[in-house]
Parts: sequence; structure tokens; C-alpha cells
Amino acid sequence: MARDKNISKKPVIHDTRNEPQGVSFTGTRVMIGLADGRIIGVPLHFFPLLEAASAEERQNYQLGSCDVYWEDIDDGIDLTAMLSGLYLETCREYKERLQGLIAERKAKAATT
Repeated sequence: MARDKNISKKPVIHDTRNEPQGVSFTGTRVMIGLADGRIIGVPLHFFPLLEAASAEERQNYQLGSCDVYWEDIDDGIDLTAMLSGLYLETCREYKERLQGLIAERKAKAATT
């Protein structure tokens, strides 16, 4: 079969295709709508601070060109990592620190 010489052999990366357009949540996932119409989801347990956030905190996000950031909890999602599945293994010390931050936030919320 002859190849069409007009078909590019190199992948094309579109600058705006992966830009986040909005965020929603299911009971266990964060769902991010992208500029090209895809909706990608990741388990919330990948992001402990976001998982522990209140509904109000989850709705207070900022969309970047390749990330989503929640100022109230000082945490975000890098879409390159989300799309590629590239996540760093978290060390025990970091997990313990996150658990401490979550406990502090819950205690603060309980007093207000």
C-alpha cells in the first residue's frame, strides 16, 4: 500500500488542546474539561489536600494554561502529569506532613 506523502509522520502538539476549561467533582474523582472537548478524571485520593477540601474550597480554583490551582488549600494539579500518568512517589515524611495539614484544617473548620 502506498503512503500518502501529504500525511505528516511527526506528531503534532497543539498549544491549546490541553488547556483546562472547567472543573467538576464526582464522589471520588476530580474531572477536568479540556479545550478540545475531552474530560479527564483522576481519583481524588491522588490529591489528599483536595480530597479533604470543602465543597466551597473546591469551587474556588484558577485555571492556568496547563494547570488548575486551588488558592484556599495551596494545592494544584499539573495537567501534563495528569495526562501522562507521571506522578512522583510521595515519601513518608511528606505524607505525614499532609496528614498534619489536613488535621489542622479540619480542626480549624470545626471551630468556625
